[in-house]
Amino acid sequence: MTLAPTLPPPALSLTACVIGEATEALEQVLQALRAAGREVLDAADCEELLRGDRRLPQAPMVVVDERPAEAMLAALSRLADAPSGPLVLVCGELAGWQLRAAITAGAAGIVLIDELGWALEPCLRAVEAGQTCVPRQAQAQLQPSVLSAREKQILALVVLGYTNAEIAQRLFLAPSTVKSHLSSAFGKLGVRSRHEAVEVIMHPQYGLSTGILALGVEPLQFAGQPERSAAGARGARGAV
Repeated sequence: MTLAPTLPPPALSLTACVIGEATEALEQVLQALRAAGREVLDAADCEELLRGDRRLPQAPMVVVDERPAEAMLAALSRLADAPSGPLVLVCGELAGWQLRAAITAGAAGIVLIDELGWALEPCLRAVEAGQTCVPRQAQAQLQPSVLSAREKQILALVVLGYTNAEIAQRLFLAPSTVKSHLSSAFGKLGVRSRHEAVEVIMHPQYGLSTGILALGVEPLQFAGQPERSAAGARGARGAV
């Protein structure tokens, strides 16, 4: 039996570029990198790397970002276009859609702040070897659960700003049934409220509006009420 030749492992860099505000999390990242024997580029060197003035093709970039998801994802998208090595995001907890959006935006690895001490260096080595690395407990979130046709239908009306009672009347369902479908849909989307669900569905880059609103659900127009539109309902709030 002939064995396939074993390829040499990829060359790993002992250099890392760290981007982030001066916070306790940033200090923890620096300590973890130095404990692993990595050289940490200073801010000026990182700027050179981002501009393309300095070439370190295998040097990973560690992005420490504790801001809300919208700002964090925008920053990741910009950094992903920079001439540097793979991006590793260090952050707090992420909802399912935020995790998927971070990977789509360019993160090759994600490390939670609470797991920095033991997870950062293995994650860096994984992404340097061409792998994608996320926390094990987040694996199931990478592939979104499939929404049922009824859940999509109800979510479309949520986007349009209708209450549970109005949705129940439109679809000839009991309000309790609408609430049950919404609870299931929220769990699949990784959100906790109607407002968060609308944000996820209508997000211009990572949203699901095509899949949700393509059902062609006609907005329900009650007597004495103007017809509603998705554009005017993005701020919908309230309990399930």
